[in-house]
Amino acid sequence: MEIIFNAVAGFVVEVGKLVCKCIYPKIENTVRFTSNVQSVREEMEKLTKFRDISKGRWKELREKAINQNQMFSSGSNMFKTWRLTGNLCNKTFRWLHINVVQIAVFARKSPLKHESCEINFATLKKMGQNFGSSLVVENYQVKKVEYIPGPSIEGQSTATRNLNKILQLLEDDKVGIIGVWGMGGIGKTTLVKNLNNELLKTAASSSKLSFSVVVWVTVPKPPIDIRKVQAQIANRFNLKVDTEESVERIASRIHQRLREEKSFLLILDDVWQAISLDHVGVPQPEDPARSKVILTCRFVDVCRQMKTDTEMKVLTFDEDESWQMFVKNAGDIANLEHIQPVAKEIARECNGLPLAITVI
Repeated sequence: MEIIFNAVAGFVVEVGKLVCKCIYPKIENTVRFTSNVQSVREEMEKLTKFRDISKGRWKELREKAINQNQMFSSGSNMFKTWRLTGNLCNKTFRWLHINVVQIAVFARKSPLKHESCEINFATLKKMGQNFGSSLVVENYQVKKVEYIPGPSIEGQSTATRNLNKILQLLEDDKVGIIGVWGMGGIGKTTLVKNLNNELLKTAASSSKLSFSVVVWVTVPKPPIDIRKVQAQIANRFNLKVDTEESVERIASRIHQRLREEKSFLLILDDVWQAISLDHVGVPQPEDPARSKVILTCRFVDVCRQMKTDTEMKVLTFDEDESWQMFVKNAGDIANLEHIQPVAKEIARECNGLPLAITVI
């Protein structure tokens, strides 16, 4: 009996080995197939997202070219490149959807075709990744700095000292957001306008103060409309903003565009109440802070609510500087013997406020 049992047991074991040997590859293929399909789906989602971003970028590039009266011709190498990459992107995604089905069908019926599909998908993935590098346009970059009209502070010792102090803060990698504050009419806007135009002089140099782009925004009075702030930034980069776009969508586009700059300086002039840089779409300056944000406001509390790294108070002119500015605006008549005493009294009544002196 024992001999018969051992013989039967041995037979069962051998049969089991043969059965497992036949079934295991099927199980392995099924598991591998499931894993492959999941991988394909994940990669397809990434490429789909990338396609949508690229489509938006292409639209922006085309709008910029139209705004600058640039002509696209079929003979242009740039046009050919764009058209080729656009067609390639569409073709890639048509093939990608087909290959998902092919992988499912061929994984069991034809291992060779299945392997071919995997290779084909890898090629398409590489093509999709390379597609982004094709969207490079020489004229896409905006001017580093745009001239802002405004009165010069040349010869004004107090204003010049304030300007030099801001320039020093811009060189400090530990300072990302700078608050410039002081009473109305003290010259904050004039100061940052001169700062902007000073940076225009250094834009072409390799100076540490050479930002890749400087953006000027005049902040609207409260209640602040975030869209109006976003519109000024978008206009600086020639980004077309649709009225139907949400604030969040515009913020995302602005954030993406600013991230593409090596370093940026955003000047927010005349801020009456704190605004969220995140809601606007402005990336927070990192450490070290290559990019900077400067805001001007009347109250130091607004600076602190916007989490400035440092605040600089703009001081009024002293009596001598106020008189010099008064004479510069009034002319030599202010120095006439019978007029000078009255003129000096008027200058003193301006309390060192540049705007008051200029208006009088």
